[in-house]
Amino acid sequence: MNIIIIMLITFIVLWALFIQYFSNHEVMKVKGYKNKRDYYLTFIPIYGHFHAKKMPYTLRETGEKEYNYIYNREQMLPRIAGTAALSLAIVILLVPLSLTFYLAVVNNTMKTLVVTFIVIVFLLLNQGLTVDFAELRGYNDVKYGLIGLIPIASFFIINKICPPKEKRVSRKITKIFKPKNIISRILIQGQVALMAVIVIVPVVYIFGMAFSNVQSNVPNQIWPDQPTFAAFTRLFKDTKFTTWYRNTLTIAVINMVAGTVIITGAAYVFARFSFKGKKAGLLGLLVLQAFPSFMGLIAMYVLFWKFGLLGKPTALTILYIGGAIPGNLWLIKGFLDQIPRDLDESAMIDGANKLQIFFRIILPLSIPILTFVAVSMFMGPWMDYMLPGYLLNYMPPGAPADYDVQTQWTLAVGIFNFINDINNLDYSAFAAAALIVGIPIAVLYMAFQKYLIEGIMAGATKG
Repeated sequence: MNIIIIMLITFIVLWALFIQYFSNHEVMKVKGYKNKRDYYLTFIPIYGHFHAKKMPYTLRETGEKEYNYIYNREQMLPRIAGTAALSLAIVILLVPLSLTFYLAVVNNTMKTLVVTFIVIVFLLLNQGLTVDFAELRGYNDVKYGLIGLIPIASFFIINKICPPKEKRVSRKITKIFKPKNIISRILIQGQVALMAVIVIVPVVYIFGMAFSNVQSNVPNQIWPDQPTFAAFTRLFKDTKFTTWYRNTLTIAVINMVAGTVIITGAAYVFARFSFKGKKAGLLGLLVLQAFPSFMGLIAMYVLFWKFGLLGKPTALTILYIGGAIPGNLWLIKGFLDQIPRDLDESAMIDGANKLQIFFRIILPLSIPILTFVAVSMFMGPWMDYMLPGYLLNYMPPGAPADYDVQTQWTLAVGIFNFINDINNLDYSAFAAAALIVGIPIAVLYMAFQKYLIEGIMAGATKG
């Protein structure tokens, strides 16, 4: 209740100040004053109104009539509505900022986040101003951006090693350090810093959790006071992490190889051959793509049960490949449609058959989109919990009584058990497993980044 009262009072005060300021601003224009000092004085509550009212007219064509026109109903209503909207926007913006700074005072974690944000903003501001400072002196290179990472001292370093190449540079330099330029940079760099904090802090927190050796409670520190590898040791010695990793890797490899081959062959047929039912088949695949996989969970379970596939990890590849066909087939077909058919005709004139055209011409030109599809197919099983958790928690037919169902889990199911099962809570092991799984995935994406970007853009241009 107190917070609402404070917000209401803040809104009313801001509203009154803005109404007075904008009204006085019009009065100053009517009376012919352009001095900034006088404008600032009119912003003072109550005094500003009487100050603007008492100032004499400097323009012959204006008088009391123009002054009274400023405060008539037609002029005041839009001004009141506009200032109310502006005041409300400022109050809405101030609430999360005030809450953030309050939490920064009472909470150590929030204090760390706020300090990190301020440091990042300061470093980015310092770097941007340093680069501008070097450019005005006639120097434009990456190394000056690196020098800008040195707080404050970067300006003295640039001043010493970069003598001006032109005369009268000092006047231009003053523009860099104008308050308007600095404030605009702070706003821009603040957005960048906020995104950096949002992205970096969770990653650092996961690293800190992995090295904190906390089992039953979530750590309240971003980084532990005494880092340890106990969680990693426990992960490999006391759990079946290696088995889960092997199961997931096997599924991923089969999914990638078999899925890419099947989808590429089907896409080539749809892109290069004409046959009855082609359009209906493509539309049917497009419709199938609109339905999420969990809609068929009961049907999948019944089919796996009837065919004796429950509890068999590699059987999941059937579902993964089948679910990936519609979207990826359209993606590859869109890419193949961009490859000129003249290449096929030229190769056929030289005596090549359809198979030779596919392997020697189409396939080499399709590396970007095939790489994208292959990586996507490989990544799917690592991140899926729903299907493995639903279909692998069953003992296979004929299994002995002491059979451990955990040996057929995938990584997603096993890792989630660390935070879901009250008898096996281990948050540090959960974070350690996430790092071990996440680092190879990140490396894979970085290694194939070029092909992934080309594949996404090329496959999306035509379909």
